[in-house]
Amino acid sequence: MLSSPVTRSAQQPAESFQNDPYIATNPHSPAPLRIAVIAHSLYPIAEPYAGGLEKMTHLICDGLVDLGHEVLLYAHKDSKTKATLMPLLTEDKFDQLIGETGPQNLSMSREELHSYLAYQMAMRDIIARDERGDIDIVHNHSLHHIPMMTGQAFGPRFFTTFHTPIFPTLHLALLTLSQGTSTQFTAVSEYQQQLFSEFVPSHVVYNGIDITSFTPNLEPIEEEVYFWCGRICPEKGTHLAMQYCKQANKKLIIAGPKSNEGYFNEQVEPLLQQDASLGKDKLFSYVGHLTNSEINQYLRQATAMLFTSTWDEPYGLTLAESLACGTPVLGFDAGASSEIITPETGIIVAKEDGNAFVQGFNEIKNISRQSCHERALQFCSVQAMVEGYLDLYYQTLAQIDSALLNTTRASQSARQQPDWQHLVDCADNIKGTDSLKRQANRFVNIDNDTQQPLSQPVDLAVSNFGQE
Repeated sequence: MLSSPVTRSAQQPAESFQNDPYIATNPHSPAPLRIAVIAHSLYPIAEPYAGGLEKMTHLICDGLVDLGHEVLLYAHKDSKTKATLMPLLTEDKFDQLIGETGPQNLSMSREELHSYLAYQMAMRDIIARDERGDIDIVHNHSLHHIPMMTGQAFGPRFFTTFHTPIFPTLHLALLTLSQGTSTQFTAVSEYQQQLFSEFVPSHVVYNGIDITSFTPNLEPIEEEVYFWCGRICPEKGTHLAMQYCKQANKKLIIAGPKSNEGYFNEQVEPLLQQDASLGKDKLFSYVGHLTNSEINQYLRQATAMLFTSTWDEPYGLTLAESLACGTPVLGFDAGASSEIITPETGIIVAKEDGNAFVQGFNEIKNISRQSCHERALQFCSVQAMVEGYLDLYYQTLAQIDSALLNTTRASQSARQQPDWQHLVDCADNIKGTDSLKRQANRFVNIDNDTQQPLSQPVDLAVSNFGQE
């Protein structure tokens, strides 16, 4: 594990990985990396996104490809990506595999079994590629315990990013990993880092958005109208935003997928119907599940975005998107919201404090839209996020490279020739798979087939780590 977390913030903007001290001393980098990315299996990594997790996975993969890296994305078959798509186990193949009824002696549901098998197959493929020397880094963005546990084979080259609260299956994996692991973890906010610190240490790399895809509106808004965007479900508090707007007599546009039909029918639809009876004086408009460009148009025309999440958001992408449009935020102090929204860019009140929220409608108009956009540029860019992950990737490979070089040089100095077994043991400790043994062999010039020293020494100064 690296010695200290890497935190990206407005006060500490992301530096290019090319200036990183670990990399500056490493003759082999920065070079294009071969990265396997594991996505959440339930939904496609494509627009319109099912949620923030899918959007982040998409942005990270495309950002890495744009910088010249080779990315394999293990994801739902309908995903759209610049990376090479490696479809996870499809429904049809799953049905062929287990039949209509499936194994009768398992306690898990068909959906659980499908995910279990999909990730087992994906990890088996990644390990096979790694043993051929075709993988440098593995980055897990799934919400499943199988990649986290199987990833031990990669040691520090395996990263898991925490995007969510601690679900039961994650909790089980974390309890196991808390007893010892050489894999690495990242959190998308300091709040998220603290949440998981009971189990494992993590680096903070804040989420980012493609700010260029949002057109800021920095002029005063003539018509007072508010915007709410997100999954329509109890924990996002859609009905609370509607209640507060009704109390303050403010117009509200609502956008997002009906993630919980029961909640929509019981809590949201009645308010929409009641409001519709007011005719031209109605306050609410539900515009459905929108693409990024459609969200942009509504956000930039809004007086403010309303954030009524009642669960502790690990990050809150809609907050960053609002700032990118120059639109201030009026919302709850939930999770990482206060890390993103400053007093200059919005108003944050205690969860479900209706009086404070309604009072915020009067104050939010005084927020500078220019300040909001500047905050997005400083804090919320996809470039800073991707470079933050690249920093960690390259630091890890440089440290592994350095460990191998130091071990080789020490053994050469002490014995006039390398201690082959000691170097291979070092590779075992660092990574635990055969591919690093081959890299160790290259540093000391061992024949990979016979495991005997070759006649000519390797020039350590020009060996390329991670290249066959």
